[in-house]
Amino acid sequence: MTPGARFALRLVVGVGLLALILSRMGLPTIGRGLGPGTLAGVFGAALLLLSGQSIAALRWKVIMGPGSPPWRYLARLYVIGGFFSLFLPTAIGGDAVRALAAARETSRPGGVVASVLLDRAIGMFAMVCYAVIAATLAPGFSQKLLEAARLKLPGAHLLLVGVAVAVTMVAAVWFGRKSRQLRQGVNDAVHLTRELARTPGSLMAALALGFVVQGLYILLWLMLARAMHLPIAPLTLFFAVPVVTAFAMLPITLNGLGVREGAWLLLLSGSGIAPAEIVTFSLLYFGANLITGLVGGILFMLRGTTIS
Repeated sequence: MTPGARFALRLVVGVGLLALILSRMGLPTIGRGLGPGTLAGVFGAALLLLSGQSIAALRWKVIMGPGSPPWRYLARLYVIGGFFSLFLPTAIGGDAVRALAAARETSRPGGVVASVLLDRAIGMFAMVCYAVIAATLAPGFSQKLLEAARLKLPGAHLLLVGVAVAVTMVAAVWFGRKSRQLRQGVNDAVHLTRELARTPGSLMAALALGFVVQGLYILLWLMLARAMHLPIAPLTLFFAVPVVTAFAMLPITLNGLGVREGAWLLLLSGSGIAPAEIVTFSLLYFGANLITGLVGGILFMLRGTTIS
């Protein structure tokens, strides 16, 4: 399948999922809960996204170690990567763009690609830790969320979700075994991890920055919830945001469109919040993402991906 065909397929799947969700609740109900402070909340969330990308760039620099490019350059690549993630499958597309760009500007391209893989892995580790913390502090609450999601996917629907996840995992394993570049990147990442482990200070700094970045992402969802006056507790977001993010990272649609909304509907199904408000809440994040993507697109046009 050509890249253009894959793009079209993911776009159709994402729009189709979103259209299905909207058709179930009726278009007139979408936008319920919006008020005068909603726009400010969206722009505030966009600023938090940009802040998270900037701090993530510092984490990336720590991982790369001595001789790494300047932080300002890496931060620019992170924001530009966010622009390309709007058109490529999830955050992985943006990772590929910044990896290729940084690799051209250094004398160790293999190490740069490995640093991107390790950077993403540390971010995911922090994400899982937040979910575990929430599940530990309120085990009954997290169980209730999962139970509500399970009840909304009975029978054939649950089977379809299982098949989709299984197909995605098999495709990822198959691609990984066929791609020599990906195998080499994983080997380089393992080597870089060992190098990073030899400098505990750098490793701890990278992990700490990972927690800060994921904390900012949880905070931006809280900001959107407060902008819509939704009764969502911070501890709910500690558990739900990592789960939703994991679903949205599946390379099924462009930028997780449709998948993210469905995940929020599942997790908040027993919260008493109207489904239309939940979908609107999720789409506000997509709006904030569009704003940061626009910033990345402008940076790409004005400065490109070169270090100068």
